[in-house]
Amino acid sequence: MERPFIAFTLLAATMLLVAGCTTLSPAGKSAVPTPGPVQTLPPGQDVTIQVNQKDPIYATITVIFAGGEGQIAVTDILVRLTRADGTIATEHLPPVKGAELVFQGSRETDRLEAWVTLNTGETYKTLDMPIPFRTRA
Repeated sequence: MERPFIAFTLLAATMLLVAGCTTLSPAGKSAVPTPGPVQTLPPGQDVTIQVNQKDPIYATITVIFAGGEGQIAVTDILVRLTRADGTIATEHLPPVKGAELVFQGSRETDRLEAWVTLNTGETYKTLDMPIPFRTRA
């Protein structure tokens, strides 16, 4: 009962870190779809996917598999970045603690989604969040 709460709290904290100042898309550009609902992994199968803030100079986004109680049951992690201009980049994040992907984001707000597939064959959308671009202050 406590594990899903911890996973939800970590996800909420990550979203709060990434939230903040966002930039509206300029007229004529397509907007990134609004993030949708995410699913909680079954009890005892929790894993953490860490998303770092977008780099303020290069606009890169680093996604890291941080492991977790259920990492042994993960067979695949599909990560998709939808850039502000509508282009999509999709990569598979290896389910090995410390594995990382680096996406080239835009200088606007992008959308990051992740699906975790377990050895049961079930797939869960565990991440769907906006990734804003912030310049250094």
